[in-house]
Amino acid sequence: MTLLRFEPLDSLFFRDGRPYNQGELSQAGVTSTFPPSPPTLVGAVRAACARALGWQRGPWEKRIHHQLGNGEDLGPLRFRGPILVRETDERSESLFPAPAHLLGKTVENRKENQELPIIESESLHLLFPNGGADTICDLGRDASLPVAKSTTQGAKPLGKKGWWITAPGLKEMLQGKTPQVNHLVHRDTLWTHEPRIGIARSQDTRTTEEGALYSSSHVRLKRGVTLAMEVAGFPQACMSALSSGLHPVGGESRACWLHLDERRLELPQAPELQPSGNKLRYTATVLTPAGTRTSPHPGEEGYAGLPGRVISACLPRPVVIGGWDSVARGPLALRPYLAPGSVLFLETDSQVIDKIKQMHGKAIGKRTAWGFGLLVVGSWPHQLNSKK
Repeated sequence: MTLLRFEPLDSLFFRDGRPYNQGELSQAGVTSTFPPSPPTLVGAVRAACARALGWQRGPWEKRIHHQLGNGEDLGPLRFRGPILVRETDERSESLFPAPAHLLGKTVENRKENQELPIIESESLHLLFPNGGADTICDLGRDASLPVAKSTTQGAKPLGKKGWWITAPGLKEMLQGKTPQVNHLVHRDTLWTHEPRIGIARSQDTRTTEEGALYSSSHVRLKRGVTLAMEVAGFPQACMSALSSGLHPVGGESRACWLHLDERRLELPQAPELQPSGNKLRYTATVLTPAGTRTSPHPGEEGYAGLPGRVISACLPRPVVIGGWDSVARGPLALRPYLAPGSVLFLETDSQVIDKIKQMHGKAIGKRTAWGFGLLVVGSWPHQLNSKK
């Protein structure tokens, strides 16, 4: 696979599932989502390649279908990501939404006229299934709710508070360890929102009408911050065209430079999984939205193709993703996905340990060729979770 980085020329705008039609109240104060869903970037790349193959407008010809697929069918194309990447003077590092089982307490930092939040290092702790007496709740008697070894008053899931984590920090979490504070990055250091106000004009009369005023909030990435995806299966002519000129990406045809990179996405190294007897406990952390049929439930076997039984999970609110059907020329139905940062705790037979190791950096669920469902595998301490 080849790494493809998206560097915006200006601000970016990615819509969510809410209507954004002229004359409706919902067109006021629409805030861009970020990061975008995989189909947004996949669609931009496929359109750029189709233009390189001679397409201008209208349906694609069959010769393009053979090389770029058609609609939902990607043909020979494969994607992985997107992942947020930050370039510094020293190195390039991948950033991931903080996993949902990482809790901490944040305070406002008002030193030197800065209002970026900071984390109290002593407040960081991880949640793991309690493994004690059965919890009686609406999830059934198999529920093993996540708890902390020690509690800190005021600690909240850091992913919900806008915190991201570096690959070395995520590696520590996959080992069942609490990450260091310097591996956590707040979103305010990665991008900002910019309010925009515009008014639509008639192409015929060049005048405006009532209800044509709209407002939106764009995303502007900080210096050195880009989006990256791994791509495979593109014709060589398309790969050369991608790195030449600007290409529209997202809403309002905002433009990005596309850079080809020989490196791979930086994912944390998988930890050594240690079975306990004939049982193996492991975690599956979702890095991109995962298209699963239902949410996981305690005791469920083989959820989304993951070996073993679900013991517990830490799940942010699902993300709802739709999109645009370029073949039917209409919006796609909105569907819920497991949010990035979701963590599943599973138990399986120790004999399948090699299969679990192979799932590190792979994808689960539906539409994996689009970049959905990228996950990494970790471990969780047995001494905290042994049944009494």
